[in-house]
Parts: sequence; structure tokens; C-alpha cells
Amino acid sequence: MGRDDTHALGHALALVRGSPSGNGSSGVTALLAGTERETGPLHRALAAGATRAVRVGGDDFGAADFHTVGQVLAVAIRRLDADLVLTGARSDDEGLGAVPAAAARYLGIGYVAGVEEIAWSGAGWVEVVVRGGGRKRRLRVKIPVVLSVVAGPPDGVIPPDRTGNPADIDLLSLADPEATVVRRRTELVGREEPASRGTEEVTSAAALVAALTRR
Repeated sequence: MGRDDTHALGHALALVRGSPSGNGSSGVTALLAGTERETGPLHRALAAGATRAVRVGGDDFGAADFHTVGQVLAVAIRRLDADLVLTGARSDDEGLGAVPAAAARYLGIGYVAGVEEIAWSGAGWVEVVVRGGGRKRRLRVKIPVVLSVVAGPPDGVIPPDRTGNPADIDLLSLADPEATVVRRRTELVGREEPASRGTEEVTSAAALVAALTRR
């Protein structure tokens, strides 16, 4: 877990602790797209106080571009019914910070980058402090939104560095685990409809996302 990711988690936990009545907050869900060998950040999030940890199953996300990873995360975020999404600004290996922007695009919601501070500003709104171009700005932002967090003061938002939490990590599978097929998107989100086409075999994360979002 990078420093930006750690600050994003700390802000999320602080928001839940300071949640005013009527904002609909129900806890912190940590989300990761990856394999069983990459669940360390999820265990740390649970140990620090996250309510739930979810892993999107897949074997080749490490080789996928940021468009694909962003779209996979967007599908998962819809499934989880989350409306305030906090990410580390430089969560991807290239350090470009493009994955949060891609997720916001595919979700069709607002996106704010360079966030250093976050606080509630009434039901359905947050107030953020953003750094950019050598300046700081204070913005009031309507939820739903994706906030890309950069590490900044105060360091007190960093949650304890604990690991080994025994709590289970939920697996969010976007494909049929018993066969290499993809169900229609309407089936994945739980809305039953008459079948309009058959199943489709996929062999990569990019093909999976394309199949899930094809109309």
C-alpha cells in the first residue's frame, strides 16, 4: 500500500467516524482488483478498521492498461453501490494516477484530483482541499464523486500499520467461476431479464470488461 493509498484509507475512516446524520454513510469498503497473492493491502485495511474488503478476481490485471483496470473497478463500484470513492493518486505502477480518472469516466460521475483534505459539508456533499499549480483551493463537491488523494498533512490521518487481520475478504467475480463464460451485465447486477444472447468465452481482463459493458 503506497503513501497516497494509506492517506485515502485514513480519510475514509475519519469520514465514517465523523459522519453526520442523513448522509447515508454505512462504513468503509476496501476494493482491490488482483489475485489472491495481492491481498496484503486489503488485510491492512481491515486491520485499520475497514468494514469490508472486496477483491475483484482476475489473473492478468497487472498486465492490463489503466483504461481496463478503471473499467473493471467501475463495474465493481456499481455492484457495491458506493457513491463516495477515495483512491490513492498514484495507485498504479506507472505512477500516472490515471486509474482513478478512468474509473470516474466509466462510472459517469465527478472526479477531483490532488485532494489533501476531506470533510463533510452537509448531506450529500463534501468539502475538499486541492493542491495544484503551486496553489491550494477549497471546493464543495457533490456526491457521487471519485476523489484522488495525495499524501499531505496532517499525517494523523494515516491508519495504524497492522496486518494479519483474520477477517475474510469477499471475492467479487465478474465471470462464472465454474466455466470460462461471462454473463450478461443485467444478470451481474441482479436484474433478471429474458436471455437476449448466449454466453461468451473470454481469456483476458480487457475482453471481460468489453463483454460486460457491451449492449
